[in-house]
Amino acid sequence: MSKRNLGRTYWCHTCHVPLMGDACLSCGSKAKDICSAAIVPVFTPEIQYLKKRVDPSLYPLLKEGEIWLSPGNCTYYCQGVPVLKLVAGNGKATPLTDPEQVKPLNRSKKTWLRTLQKANKGYMEHLQYEAEDFIRSTIASFKGRTAMVSFSGGKDSTVVSHLVMGALGRSDVLHIFGDTSIEFPDTYGYLEEFQRRHPLTPFIRSKSKLDFFKTAEQIGPPSRILRWCCTTHKTNPLSSLIDSMSPEKGVLTFDGVRKSESTRRSDYPRISKKHKIAREVLARPIIEWSDLAVWLYILTHQIAFNRAYKFGFRRVGCLYCPFNSDWSQNMIKYRYPAKGRKWHRFLVGQAERMNHPNPENFADQGWRTRAGGRGLDHYKTILEATPCALSDSAVMYQLVNGDVHLVNHFLRPMGPQSMVSQDDFSEIFLIHDPKSNEILASVEVGFEDHAVRINYLLKKWRRLFQQRIEKQLKKLQACIFCGACAAACKAKALEADGCFVVDPDKCRSCLSCVKHRCPVIKSLNYKGMN
Repeated sequence: MSKRNLGRTYWCHTCHVPLMGDACLSCGSKAKDICSAAIVPVFTPEIQYLKKRVDPSLYPLLKEGEIWLSPGNCTYYCQGVPVLKLVAGNGKATPLTDPEQVKPLNRSKKTWLRTLQKANKGYMEHLQYEAEDFIRSTIASFKGRTAMVSFSGGKDSTVVSHLVMGALGRSDVLHIFGDTSIEFPDTYGYLEEFQRRHPLTPFIRSKSKLDFFKTAEQIGPPSRILRWCCTTHKTNPLSSLIDSMSPEKGVLTFDGVRKSESTRRSDYPRISKKHKIAREVLARPIIEWSDLAVWLYILTHQIAFNRAYKFGFRRVGCLYCPFNSDWSQNMIKYRYPAKGRKWHRFLVGQAERMNHPNPENFADQGWRTRAGGRGLDHYKTILEATPCALSDSAVMYQLVNGDVHLVNHFLRPMGPQSMVSQDDFSEIFLIHDPKSNEILASVEVGFEDHAVRINYLLKKWRRLFQQRIEKQLKKLQACIFCGACAAACKAKALEADGCFVVDPDKCRSCLSCVKHRCPVIKSLNYKGMN
């Protein structure tokens, strides 16, 4: 087989189709290297959108099956030649060639698809066989774990779903969808279609109990710097669901993450045991695949996919993701105008509540780069502490928010507790060293005045111990019960989905939940201008 480079795109000028390698496997012609990145197909709905913004003379070139796109620089190709470059921010298009010199072929979609498949058959078979072999061997390596597919409704998870069911020769493979409640409307439609097409495939949705808009109002909209939404509305609910499914041996999850998606993901391993969700092993069958490889697999296998791609979205996910490109923002306004207006109104209102000098600018662009908590309830992250007059080693804390009855739960990770006294007005308990049982601190909680008096009795590491205590009290003040701490708990002793309860018998005082960075604290803290 000829040389393959999944990071580039080749073109056969005999068969007039893109290739994953430097030779056409249909006619045997030497292919031309036309692009340093992988190109993707352009569909009729996007073409109709483009016709409103391009020179009329280019209309004949805009034909589904004959026009492709390099997403990185928004350059459109026809017959392997760049014909149009679009500036996504302002919607302006620049012709790159004379339309008389490049004309699409007058061939049927069936003929085009058959040619595309034959020209890339060997390349695709190699990728498919390798991925399926990886899936089978990985399942054999992690016997006892529940195997499942992380299904987002995007093109990559669609391919992984097809590969996993094909590799195992069965369709009853569990699929899990992390519903953030703000997915693309077309994604929800595709999920329903997928379930109709695969009636034997078990399908479970995980969803946060938190309302996205209420959460954004409390702690500010997510931004590229303060992206709390993935933690609160996706990872945490998934963690709770996965733990309830297989609490002992855990799960083996196949997902569609690929290295070419971002610089950060380019360093991801193919199998990962250490990540956000405990007791989950992540396996990535298509981690080395390019966009072109994914689309060739979908097209040549004639797999149904999310309609959002047909309208020009390069990626699907959260509708209000701060990492959406300018192109995606424009497409949202075009494809989902009511959803776009709702988000814009919310952002303007949020900016006004935050006393932003230019609410419209904040709603258009500023929210995506928000780095501060101006106008938010950042007082919840400030802990009022004063020395106690009764003891040099004691500190009095005044809680300004949160349920004071949960103090013992928030402090349980610091060590085992023994209750000294408890009534309707107060409680007193001791915190012990988990290894030596030495008393580290005594805690007095006043339910009426929301005061917490802590007498620090340890001498070594006292400063660090006190900092961790105070960190937990700050979390109590700001807690919205998002579940982030619970997802970090390796012993599964903590429940924080709509509540905050630590099982004292399960807690190992490993401090994983204490060391975990609270997304609410991070978003509320003032760190810069909005």
